[in-house]
Amino acid sequence: MPSSRMSKSMAEKKEVVQWIEKNGGVPTPAAVYFKNERGWKVSEVQVRYWWKQRTAIKAAPALRSRLSGAGAKPRLSEIEDILFDQVLFCRSAKEKVSRDWIRDAGQRLAASELGDADFVASDRWVNGFMRRYGLSLRHTTNLTVLTDDVLTDRAASFLSYLTSRIDGLSDDHTILMELSAVYFEDPRRQTVDQVGARHVVLKSTGFASMRVTALLAVTATGRKLPPLVVWKGAKQDGKIERYGNVYVVNQPKAWADSALLTRWLDLVFPPIFDTCTQEKALVWDSPSLRW
Repeated sequence: MPSSRMSKSMAEKKEVVQWIEKNGGVPTPAAVYFKNERGWKVSEVQVRYWWKQRTAIKAAPALRSRLSGAGAKPRLSEIEDILFDQVLFCRSAKEKVSRDWIRDAGQRLAASELGDADFVASDRWVNGFMRRYGLSLRHTTNLTVLTDDVLTDRAASFLSYLTSRIDGLSDDHTILMELSAVYFEDPRRQTVDQVGARHVVLKSTGFASMRVTALLAVTATGRKLPPLVVWKGAKQDGKIERYGNVYVVNQPKAWADSALLTRWLDLVFPPIFDTCTQEKALVWDSPSLRW
């Protein structure tokens, strides 16, 4: 359902721009101020957008609710700024916005703002709206959802911690780690073929879904540490064995949990330490993102 938030008039947008100018020229705090002090339903994304358009907003008549472009524009464009604001508001609240949502919201706005109950909101219009406002369908990223305040606090805390220690860091003891799935066969089901081909068939070895998990690590100097390969197999004693320069373990599933990660670190980290480190290191990972 479209947001119930009322669009802001040009006078209100001017007020926001003036507040930002008087308070250091940083738009983000303005969203907090107007939400807390005025009870506005406004997002930081919207405020940043208004600040970006501040020259046009300051020049526009205060009684208008939207900016005017050069020359005459289609009547429907009068609702598109409102719709774009609603999209930004929903996304700032981590809510899902689909093409059907845009179509439904466009029809509702056309009926309420323009008195046009026959607006179809065709696929062509949705495509054009998304193109004009720089929108696209995106896959969700595999990241833990944090509030802006928590994320900012954590980032500032980490930067403060790192800044005071960065001069004393050694490239030999700086390690990049990665966990990756390795498939026995290309899982993509696409191939180049002739236009109009009725049957598009790919030969398979029968192992398309079979995979192992690889734990990889390399120091900032380029030294590669022995990787760990996790197999799904009948032998599930959990014992880590070494074959050449590779560690191998069998588990009920070809996954790597925090306990297995710790055991592997105990094997590969000590050889790169020296007397200065006293065999101590801080390992920072986010298992919730991986397992």
